[in-house]
Amino acid sequence: MKYSYLYFLIFALFISGCASAPDVKTIHQLQEQVVRVSSKLELAKNENLNLKQELTLFKRTQDIDSEKFIEARDSLQTALAEGEAKKEAWVRLSDRGLVITITADELFTSGSADLTQGAKTLLDKIFNIIADRFGSNYIYVEGHTDNQSLAVFEWKSDWDFSFARALSVVQYFSEKKHMDPLRLSASGFGQYRPRQSNETKEGRRLNRRMEIVISPHRAGQIKQAF
Repeated sequence: MKYSYLYFLIFALFISGCASAPDVKTIHQLQEQVVRVSSKLELAKNENLNLKQELTLFKRTQDIDSEKFIEARDSLQTALAEGEAKKEAWVRLSDRGLVITITADELFTSGSADLTQGAKTLLDKIFNIIADRFGSNYIYVEGHTDNQSLAVFEWKSDWDFSFARALSVVQYFSEKKHMDPLRLSASGFGQYRPRQSNETKEGRRLNRRMEIVISPHRAGQIKQAF
């Protein structure tokens, strides 16, 4: 196919009267030009195909109702501003979705992965708002520790400890009516994603936290996309 461009160029030179029969050097130069142009065309075609595939994937996985996420954030901020949780829980929007951060001290007793009764009350409040607006979105629960959690010798590592706490929240949500377990997952990041410096007591307190992420992805979308 690419050499047909060469023949066309030679033919065009003849019929225009602008050139005599081309020599070997001219033909070689024309061949090189055709190869370069063909390579650029092929690269452009591949880039265009990749862009189309990325756009298709984006449309499948990023079906985001921005207004719904903003309303949910505002509702959660109002709900969490009440009572003791107002200084222990925060809500923000990010490229990952709606992120609810709760200090671990608000949910667990020191060294434990068992939810307190107060934690269940707080999680109920959060869950009711989530369930009302996000009936099929994925929910990621992520546990974090400070850099001193290994003083709790029951756990082999910070990852074990933070994951066990995240799993407790996931299990609590999984018991809720109409909650599809497919939507839930737990992760433990240990001490390795701190929000604050671990050099201070307050920094360590804020690093010991749970993050509940309401993803814009809905159950079934990721499977379809891949």
